[in-house]
Amino acid sequence: MIPMPEASPSLIGFSERDIRARPFKLLRTLLGRKLASEGYKIIGVTSPSPHAGKSFLASNLAAAMSRVASDKIVLADFDLQRATIAELFGIVDPPGITEYLLGEVDGLPSLVRGVEETNLVIAPSFVGGGNSAELLSGERLAELISGLRTFADDGLVICDLPPLFVSDDALIVAQHLDGIVLVVEQGVTTKRQLETSLQLLGSKKLIGTVFNRYWGGYGDLYGYTDDYGSYYK
Repeated sequence: MIPMPEASPSLIGFSERDIRARPFKLLRTLLGRKLASEGYKIIGVTSPSPHAGKSFLASNLAAAMSRVASDKIVLADFDLQRATIAELFGIVDPPGITEYLLGEVDGLPSLVRGVEETNLVIAPSFVGGGNSAELLSGERLAELISGLRTFADDGLVICDLPPLFVSDDALIVAQHLDGIVLVVEQGVTTKRQLETSLQLLGSKKLIGTVFNRYWGGYGDLYGYTDDYGSYYK
C-alpha cells in the first residue's frame, strides 16, 4: 500500500474541491456511462505523438474515478520506454510490468500497489529492462491482461499506452483491450496525424477523443460534446 500522493502537483484528480479537477469529474461521468453501456472492463489511453498529456489524463482520470467507485480502479503503465506513472505516484522500486513480462514476477499481488484511502491500484513500469516490442509480443502480455481483468472484478483497468507514432507498442497492446481513448493536443496535433491515428485504431476500438489544452475555457462545459472533451495541465 502506498500513501495518498500529495507531493505531485499533477495529481489533481483526487480532489473533489479543486476547480482544476472539474474536467476530470465530468469526464469520469461521461466515460463511465459509455463504458457501462458497452460493458468495457479494460481501456487504453494514447496519443498520436509524445507530450500530448496522455499520462496526465490517464492518471487523473483514474484518480477521479477511484474517489467514487465501489470497485477497484487499476492504472497500468504500458509505456515501457517512457514510464512516468511510478514517479507521479511516488513508487521508486520495481517490480513493475517489465519484470512481469520478463517472467521475473509471478502473480499480480507482487506487481500492484494500492493507494491509501482510495480504490485505486497501480501497476507501474520502470524505464529499461529489455526490448519493449519483444516483451509486449510475448505470451506473458495476454496473461497479464487477463489477470488485470480478473483482478479488477467489476471495476475498470485504465492502461497508459505509448504514443502511436513512436513505435508499434500501443497497437500491440490495444488489440487486447476493449477500447481506446485518444488524446489530441489542440493546435499541435495535425489533421493528418489525427486521421492516421483513427485509421490505425479503427472505429470499433475508439471510445472517444479528448482535446488537451482546449481554448474554449471553463465557461462552455469544458468543450465536451458527445465523446469529446477537454482538460488542462
